[in-house]
Amino acid sequence: MKTTQSADRAYSNAVILLWQTRYRFLIVAAVGGITLAFKWAGMLSADSIGAKRFGTETALMYTGALLLAYCTFITAIALHARSKRRVGNWAVFATLIADIMLFNGQVLLSTPPEHFARALILATFTVQMTLMYFGWRAGAWNLIGVTAGYLGILLIASTVDPTMHFVEGLWTLGLFTVGLTAFLTLQADLGDRLANVVQIFDRAREGDFSLAFDEETAEHPGRITVIGAAYSKMRTQLMSVILTDPLTGCYNPRGFDQLAARDVSRAARANAPLSVLALDIDHFKDINDTYGHLAGDEVLREIGAILLATARLSDVVARTGGEEFAILAPDTDDAGAALFAQRLLDAFRTHKFAAFPDRTVTVSVGLAVAPARTDGVLRLLRARADEALYVAKRSGRDRTEAWREGKATRASQID
Repeated sequence: MKTTQSADRAYSNAVILLWQTRYRFLIVAAVGGITLAFKWAGMLSADSIGAKRFGTETALMYTGALLLAYCTFITAIALHARSKRRVGNWAVFATLIADIMLFNGQVLLSTPPEHFARALILATFTVQMTLMYFGWRAGAWNLIGVTAGYLGILLIASTVDPTMHFVEGLWTLGLFTVGLTAFLTLQADLGDRLANVVQIFDRAREGDFSLAFDEETAEHPGRITVIGAAYSKMRTQLMSVILTDPLTGCYNPRGFDQLAARDVSRAARANAPLSVLALDIDHFKDINDTYGHLAGDEVLREIGAILLATARLSDVVARTGGEEFAILAPDTDDAGAALFAQRLLDAFRTHKFAAFPDRTVTVSVGLAVAPARTDGVLRLLRARADEALYVAKRSGRDRTEAWREGKATRASQID
């Protein structure tokens, strides 16, 4: 699982870095190139720390070399990502370091100390992009790098130019750090809530509606909360459509498997007994042939009502085939399962069906009981209940048969 997630992350890194390459070149052209051209033309002040240290022309040449080196590095990362189709986190952090070095280096070489805050303006954009596409951890590391880089140019500038207001620059850096930290915190909370909603919808797409959006935990109401609340409102209807058999009102096979897995896991933790009952309507084909399929559907509808009325609220009742049903009874031992099966037989024997009040519809039941020591017990119980059902039908129908060692064929081979 971790290997798959790592591969997905590496692929995502490559796609994002390739996509961002064009925007990095645009920033270099718009910010670096135009600034450099204005400096050469004398339209902007060239009284930078670099100019004081190396001279104006040399500082501008170093600025151009820095822009060229940055473009070369970004191109190399993009070519690597394009050829490999996957890149590790190292490429992401190397690119972020290159961004920080570019912005701070250009400011140091070509910007007067009183305008150093321009580096922080550009850094705001990069931190936000990092947070948006690589997550809050990468965004936090980017913020740390930006803070360290800006502190570095303040120290260098104060060494070269003693008249520079170091404390003022430090105060600007502090305000920037506090503001962007608050932004990162809010975005991290937003990302966690969004990931929760995505997980809920992914599970729902697979037919699993066990997860619900908890509106009480949403401290900051917003559009994500609205989406989660809307899902919660229609969750019951979705469960009914996806997991329920529309004719009988019982669960369908998918619903049975999903709810049974939950109950089996719970019983396995407590080492509690589980019972599975397999039911088959006796001579149901004769009913369809004699009275028609519409009457057969009405019978199935009434059968579903009988089963749901007889079962407990904790039992999972499902229609698993045309006239076949299954019931999972949690925390039910042999005696309880036998009593439950007898109640089912009696309910069918006494029920008057609307389609033919003078005819009795009976049911054959096979049951199996076992302690839930592992999650795989459900497969074993269903196989045993099916074999017991086969014995009940072969022995005359309208009866219950419990699985016994010695009568098993396939079930005894299941571990």
